[in-house]
Amino acid sequence: MRRGTFIGWAMAGTVISCGTAWSQTIPERLGALERKVEEQQKDLAGLLGVDIHGLVAVDYMYDINNPDSHEAQLRVFDTDANSFTLNQANLRVGRDRENEDFGFAINMDFGKTAEVVGAVTCWDQGCDSAENDNAFELREAYLTYKAPIGDGVTFKAGKFVTLHGAEVIKDYNALNYSISNSFLFGYAIPFTHTGIMASFPLGPYFSADLGVVNGWDDVVDQNDGKSLHANFKITPVDTFSIAVSGTYGPEQPDNGKSKRALVSTLLTFHPREELTFILDADWGNEGDLLPHRQPGPGLRSAVWYGFAGYAIVRPIERLSLALRAEVFDDADGVRTGIDVSGFAPGVTVWELTPSVSYQLTKGLLARFEYRHDEADRSVFDAGDHTQNGQDTLAGEMIYAF
Repeated sequence: MRRGTFIGWAMAGTVISCGTAWSQTIPERLGALERKVEEQQKDLAGLLGVDIHGLVAVDYMYDINNPDSHEAQLRVFDTDANSFTLNQANLRVGRDRENEDFGFAINMDFGKTAEVVGAVTCWDQGCDSAENDNAFELREAYLTYKAPIGDGVTFKAGKFVTLHGAEVIKDYNALNYSISNSFLFGYAIPFTHTGIMASFPLGPYFSADLGVVNGWDDVVDQNDGKSLHANFKITPVDTFSIAVSGTYGPEQPDNGKSKRALVSTLLTFHPREELTFILDADWGNEGDLLPHRQPGPGLRSAVWYGFAGYAIVRPIERLSLALRAEVFDDADGVRTGIDVSGFAPGVTVWELTPSVSYQLTKGLLARFEYRHDEADRSVFDAGDHTQNGQDTLAGEMIYAF
C-alpha cells in the first residue's frame, strides 16, 4: 500500500469519528488521533505478526554563548546551536512473546542521533564505510532464544545497545530524564556492541548478563581479540537496586596488547511512586596507549572517570521535574579529544541541568531544560573566542508509540 493512501484513510477516519471536531478541546482531539493511530498500529502489527514502535523527537536549542561556530561543545546529540534539529526519528520492529522461544528486534534511527552514533560505529575495517557518514543508523539488529536451562537463559546475538550507564539512546519506552545527554553517556561509555550475550536470573534477588563482543561500537572487530561484557544486578527490596557492569578487552586497531577496561555502577532508589534517585559512576582505563610525559621507554595508561546524580519528582501524573548534576574527568584527553595549547592534554568538566516534562496526551511529550557546563580550561565556544562556561536553553517535542 502506498504511504499517501494509508495516511489519507487515517485522516478520513479521524474526521468522521470526530464529527463535531471544532467543538472539541485540544486534548480531546489529540486523544481521538492517538486512539486512531493505536488501532492502525495494532491492525498492521497483527497482520505481520510483529510489534511495531516508533518515535519522533524535534528539538530547539539556544546557546547563550552565541558561538560563531554554531556548535555547542562537548554535547552528544544537541550540538547544533540556535537551531531546530530532528534529534531522533526511530522505528523498531520486533517479536518477543512469552510463549515463544525465538524472537528478534530491528531498531533503526534517523536524523541527528543516527549521524552521531554512526560516526563512531565501525561497520568495516578502517571504519570508513558509507554507514559512518549518513543520517541512518541500524542501532540494533539481533536474534533471541530462550533456552530451558535452570530458571531460564535468554541468548541474544547480533548488534545491541550497551549495558553501561544510566542514560540510553532515545527509544519509544525509554526517553531519559532530560533533553541533553550527560558527559558520561557521550564520552565515558560506548553506544553499542556486536556479539552474543546470555541473560539469566540468580535466585529471587540477583540477575546477570554475560557475553563476548567485538568491542566498543565495532560491528566488525578492528583487532584480533574479543572483549568481555557483563552486568550483575541485585534488587534486595522493590525500592532499591544496584547494577554493576563491565567491559574488558582490546580496542585499538591492530593492537591486541592494549586493553581497555570500563566499570559502571548504577544505584537506583525509588522510595515512593513519585520520587526517584539515581547515581551513575563510571571508571575507565586503557593500557599501553600514551607516551610518558617524562622521558623514558614504553607507554603508559590513560584513565577517565565520572559521577552523575539524578533526582526525579512527579508531583502530578503528567508532570515530571528532574535535576541532573555530574562531573567527568578526562585527564589525558583520550575520550573528549581536548588538547588546549599550552596545557597538558585533557579536561575536567561538570554540569547542572534542571528540566521539566509534561505529558500532553498519551504518546505526546513536551519538555524544557536549562543547562550550565563548566570546565577547568577554556574549551567552550563563545562568539569568536572560547571560555570556561557554556549555558543553553532547550525545548523538545516527542511523539512515541
